[in-house]
Amino acid sequence: MENSSTNVIQKDMILLDKNVNSQDEAINQLIQQADNMNLINDVETFKKSVNDREKMASTAVGYNIAMPHGKSNSVVTPFIGFLQSTKPFRWNENEGELVTLIFLIAVPENDSSNLHLKFISKLSKKLLDNEFRNILSELKSNSEVFKYLNEAIN
Repeated sequence: MENSSTNVIQKDMILLDKNVNSQDEAINQLIQQADNMNLINDVETFKKSVNDREKMASTAVGYNIAMPHGKSNSVVTPFIGFLQSTKPFRWNENEGELVTLIFLIAVPENDSSNLHLKFISKLSKKLLDNEFRNILSELKSNSEVFKYLNEAIN
């Protein structure tokens, strides 16, 4: 399966100004959208892979950002979903980490090229840039966010 970052971010997987209060709500909204777009073929299986990964270690990475990810046979097409929360919320009940920018990364189980690690690496480098994060927090149109994210990881 040949995949580049060019088609990994899709405009309809960008959810802006969402009123979410928990990790579960954010992940559920992103997974439901992925299901609506036929990017996954089994919501529960994919959700389990994301939650299992989250149990190993929190995917809150600081700077108000979380990068949950799942590797599952239920992923039809690799994707990065993005959710911008209207207000900071606690990512994990046991930790104080607040997030507003959530990136859901999904790759097929048999991804021998470790595509998800490449996406995480590219995104992480950009997210260290304060200006990049501020712009991402302020953009209010799917088209603008889509263009901005694609430029960042390509």
